[in-house]
Amino acid sequence: MNVNPTSLDQAPVPATTEKGLSFMSSERARFTFRHYWFDEVIRADWERLTQPLHGKKLQVLEIGCFEGASTTWILDNLMSHRESTLTSIDTFEGGMEHQEGDKANKYDIASLEGRFRANVAKCEHVGKLEVMKARSDDALVELRGKQAQFDFVYIDASHVAIDVLHDAVMSWRMLAMHGKMVFDDFTWKGYLEDCYNPRIAIQSFLHCAAPEVETKRVESQIWVTRVPNHTHPTPNPDPAHYYWDEDAGLKL
Repeated sequence: MNVNPTSLDQAPVPATTEKGLSFMSSERARFTFRHYWFDEVIRADWERLTQPLHGKKLQVLEIGCFEGASTTWILDNLMSHRESTLTSIDTFEGGMEHQEGDKANKYDIASLEGRFRANVAKCEHVGKLEVMKARSDDALVELRGKQAQFDFVYIDASHVAIDVLHDAVMSWRMLAMHGKMVFDDFTWKGYLEDCYNPRIAIQSFLHCAAPEVETKRVESQIWVTRVPNHTHPTPNPDPAHYYWDEDAGLKL
């Protein structure tokens, strides 16, 4: 192994707590997580929606892996083809919301990378994992420079809108036709200002990429499929209306 919506901001459940963990399958019980949002809320949907991908050759990109809940699931379920690979990007420093008050201690950010690596080491296909310990803006530029292409992209790093938008646009340039892009935290509202939440970034991206997307909302996630352009540009026939009216423009 070569070696940032993550939840609905609920408090993490200590790994030793058994109460309320009936959603953890026996196979998943081998991992040590401090919160269980992936398994409790969306794992069943992932199992259903990724069925057509099982056994196929896949290049998967995960932006934000935290303690490895989604990473371990991908390794166990989408890496069976001998040529499949998983690239995971994270700083292992937590997001902006993890730096406030006692949250760094509550989420045990100091041991985050260690928990991640201990969890993925328990997966049979860990050898197919490349971890890029870096900010996503730097890592994605590096991957584009290498002309990387991916069949499945999961975006679950920074919640700050401009970061989410950057991750989406850069990843879109590397997403194969008919590939899947999954946004987490569409409904997450950790801050009162839109600019610090993912929703406005996801909506903006979907507006811009509308000619090439099909979307499905699942819980607080948005699943996007890249499809051939189905909305071709229509030239404006009236030169007198080449520009927006002032009152129709963006209010700054």
